[in-house]
Formats: sequence, C-alpha cells, structure tokens
Amino acid sequence: MNAIISVCNLKGGAGKSTIAVNLACALREKHAIDCRLVDADRQKTAMAWAAKGHLPVPVVTATLLEARPEDRYPGMMWITQIKALAEECETLVIDLPPGLEYVLAAVTAVSDVIVVPVNPSGADFHATSRFIELIQKSRDARGTDKPDCLIVPNRVDRRTTYERNLSDYGQFGEPIAHPIHMRIAFSKGFDTGHWIGGVGKDATALDEISRLADLVTGKHTEAADTAEQQDLITPLG
Repeated sequence: MNAIISVCNLKGGAGKSTIAVNLACALREKHAIDCRLVDADRQKTAMAWAAKGHLPVPVVTATLLEARPEDRYPGMMWITQIKALAEECETLVIDLPPGLEYVLAAVTAVSDVIVVPVNPSGADFHATSRFIELIQKSRDARGTDKPDCLIVPNRVDRRTTYERNLSDYGQFGEPIAHPIHMRIAFSKGFDTGHWIGGVGKDATALDEISRLADLVTGKHTEAADTAEQQDLITPLG
C-alpha cells in the first residue's frame, strides 16, 4: 500500500495522536506494510510515545506550523519534506496538529486519505463540520474527489456520551469507520510506550484498531452498518 494517511481535525483533544500511533503500528504488524509515523505537531505526543523504544514503526518529526492568511504558499516546504519521507517507505501516517485552516491546502495536496477522529460531543461535531467543509472546498478547487476522507467516531463511552448513533456522524457526508471506544488500554499504551497490540489483554481495543487498519487498506470495504450502531453506546469492555 503506497499512501500518505493524515490524521487530523481542526479541534484539539480529538484523540489524533492515539489514532495515528495505533493505526501506523497496526498497518505494520497486521498488514506487514513498511510504515513510518510522522509527528507533525509541535506538542510532539507521538515522539514522546515512541521515546521508550517499544513501537514497531519508526517515528520522525516534520512539524507543520499554522500559516498566516497572507502567506502566498503556506506549507510548501512541509510538502517537500513529506514527499521526501514518503519515498523512503510504503506508507506514511501523519499525526497533524489542530487548527490547520490556513495550511489545509498543503495537507489535502499531499494526502491520499484523511482520517478524522470525532468525539461524540456537540463541540466536536461543530468543529468537524467546518473541517469537512474546508476539505470539500479544497477538492472542488482542485477539480478532484481526492483525498479520501474517513470519519472515525472516537472516545465513545456510554456513561459520558449523549445517545448519538452512526446516523449523526452521517451529517458530514463522508464514509464512517467503526467506532473506537474510550478504553483504559489506550491511555496505558502511551504511559508504557506500547501500541494497543503490545499493551496486554484488551483484545476488543485491538480489534477496533485492526478494523480501522483494514478499512484504510481496503481489506475491509464496509464502514459501520446499522447493525453495529449500538456499538456507540456500549459500555467499556
């Protein structure tokens, strides 16, 4: 699979780094893809995650800084850097920062797939609507239907979530992945420096990330269907 996969949203706190790290590792471990993870966020969460040396993928830095409205070619140097990194492996997964409005054109220009984690809250839905609108406008301006976009219902927890179901996520007009639930194992992964496949016994969490990797690679072509909508209000396993 030769692709550049960007994990991003305008809103902070969506769980981008958790998705990016675990997706990259699942692509390597479950699909034997020569994958590299790029930490493009100034907070360097992915780099901190990898510092203990337990992740099965290399992590490199290519920070994307928010541009100013008056910048003529925002993000061009970053695009060059990303394309050079992409030549060194089969697939890049990029952990992007929030607030990308003025450099979104750079992200859409370089990405084959944009994975958008969305927490089930009104604030997250509001920010994501704006983000998807910008992606769609970028496609129109370029006269293409690329990049592909995949909405990932993330950090889903019955105890703290409104009773949203997959039809709510359908408002974005993009394919919807199976939900990723809020699980202690994901936090433990960062704390110990492991991806979800190396944390321990949470097979359900590993299955959720594996299904996302399958969907991204095209090994599994169906997004979450009606029969699985109740997954969104299932308590922690």
